[in-house]
Amino acid sequence: MHYPGVLEEVLPDLKAEAGVLAVFLTGSHARGEADEYSDLDLSVLVASDEFVRNDVTYRGGVLVSVERSTVPHRERAFTEPETTLWNLTSLRSGVPLHDPEGVFADLQRRARAFTWAEVEEQAHARAAGLVADVAEELHKVMGGLQTGESGKVAYAILGLTFALGNAALLSTGTLIPTENRYLTLARDAWDDPVWRTTYGGMVGLTAEDVPTRGRAALTAYERAVALTRWPDGPDGALAHEAARRARAFLPG
Repeated sequence: MHYPGVLEEVLPDLKAEAGVLAVFLTGSHARGEADEYSDLDLSVLVASDEFVRNDVTYRGGVLVSVERSTVPHRERAFTEPETTLWNLTSLRSGVPLHDPEGVFADLQRRARAFTWAEVEEQAHARAAGLVADVAEELHKVMGGLQTGESGKVAYAILGLTFALGNAALLSTGTLIPTENRYLTLARDAWDDPVWRTTYGGMVGLTAEDVPTRGRAALTAYERAVALTRWPDGPDGALAHEAARRARAFLPG
């Protein structure tokens, strides 16, 4: 069964559920980017937390992902910068399938009127905190490179990937339309050639072995520190000291 037939089968079931306020299509099908392996993403607005749950099932040979959330939960996209990054695009581009009271229409109107300036100061503060918080991962990379423990380096890179990636996205107000593009969006967020080369190398967008990715991670962290806007407080001192140690560790 193809996507339209599956949607016709699933939608009446969702509309009949208790507590449902609206149903809208999101993801690659809503953006017109779906391929034969794309799942069918459906978002359901529900009346209260008791109805919140997520389901992933096969229907007619199509993987169907259903997310149920309350309106206050969705409204966090207007006040919390990291939630904005991940959720604003789906509200803007979502396709209404069932909205008898106009609940989704109101959210979509607000999402389309929203500007990044409304959360920009919070975003810069959060970016700075993220960079400072992964100083420990930076030290793990240096320790693993020194002792030849590739597993330790690779594990630390996981933390650096998303902390530094989110910092870049928050610093530039780069929204995430799909998680499939997260790494390339994070790499390209800062218009800095060293950041782009080293972040891409760290996360494996170029074919690199683990030690090479570890060294790239050290330089990516250093660039993130240089490109982040730091508020007053201890985080800046911590991050700059960690970056200094990373520079000292690298040869040349």
